[in-house]
Amino acid sequence: MRQRLAILAVVMIAVAWMVTTQRTREEPDGTVPSSVEVQHAVESILDRAMDYPYEDVRTSYLFVNGKTYDYTDLGSDPMRDGRVKDDHGALVHVEDFLRGILPEVGGKLPPSINERHAVIAYGSNRAPSALAQNFSNGLSTRHRTAIPVIKAILPDFEVVHAAHYERNGNQPATIQYAAGARAEVFVTFLDDEDLMLMHAAEGLDPASPLSWYHYAKLSDINLQLVGGPTLASAFAYIDNYGATKVNDRTFAVSKVAGQTISAKMSQQEVLDLTRSLVESGDPGLDGAHRCSDMTGARHFLCTSWADTCLRAQRIRALHEKYSAPFAVPSGAIPKYEVISGSTHAGNPANYLGPRCERDPDIG
Repeated sequence: MRQRLAILAVVMIAVAWMVTTQRTREEPDGTVPSSVEVQHAVESILDRAMDYPYEDVRTSYLFVNGKTYDYTDLGSDPMRDGRVKDDHGALVHVEDFLRGILPEVGGKLPPSINERHAVIAYGSNRAPSALAQNFSNGLSTRHRTAIPVIKAILPDFEVVHAAHYERNGNQPATIQYAAGARAEVFVTFLDDEDLMLMHAAEGLDPASPLSWYHYAKLSDINLQLVGGPTLASAFAYIDNYGATKVNDRTFAVSKVAGQTISAKMSQQEVLDLTRSLVESGDPGLDGAHRCSDMTGARHFLCTSWADTCLRAQRIRALHEKYSAPFAVPSGAIPKYEVISGSTHAGNPANYLGPRCERDPDIG
């Protein structure tokens, strides 16, 4: 979910321009990046894309201004009497820990768990690196973040590969109803400003007719927090492009633990599958974008990243022919309610780009 921040888009445009035109600019010390350094930057982008949904997360943690502190127990309130390991490995109550760093977290004690929104993180938003990206974008007026990220089990849903390609070329995750499945997810407990920043990170524009995701409420669920209570409801970002569906089959994200109904696939495996369906023999911009030395899924990933219009073309083909929209059957126990954002797939109005001039609504 996370390569979508407007500020990141600007950075990516700059990198793509440098790679496309084969130009370099001077660094502050007067040096210029070499072709090897530029290529290394491209490879790093592709490595991260292939690694989606990024680093493995094994336990609940408290996220504070880019740092993580593992919970040893949640207590009755993970923001007050829960306990974490501090920077020195000592066990401390969260309230005491936060009071010790009040200037760093805005000068006052952050809101308790009851003042927060329980938002299911099933893809990259469970990863500390993605949260650091989302909450270090200069949009916050208070310049602090303190978020409990709690491991949980979500019955009757599974985490599957979505039917579109991110800005870096990978296929992100979404959730779908699947009776009998049990997905290992995390719950981010966001305060009001955290939620608005997360909406921005997900490209959620309430005034836009198109959006990558919509924000929904799942009710009558049994979301079991590991080491904590069971929640009957929670919120989630639902991918408007739906789940990848080929030959009446969807595909679970292999890096997400749990019991699935769909067969599991890695990022490389799902890219291998979908590129055979949407590539159409298109050459991309291999030479200009330095993808020519790559093969298979990595070449596909690279050309999707390098050529915005090619990526848009591939997204259209995948979404129109090989996708299943999110739905909860009418007879199922869980209830699903759209809270905010358009449910129609496409680039939201607040997205700064890059957009394909020929097809600006898809991305």
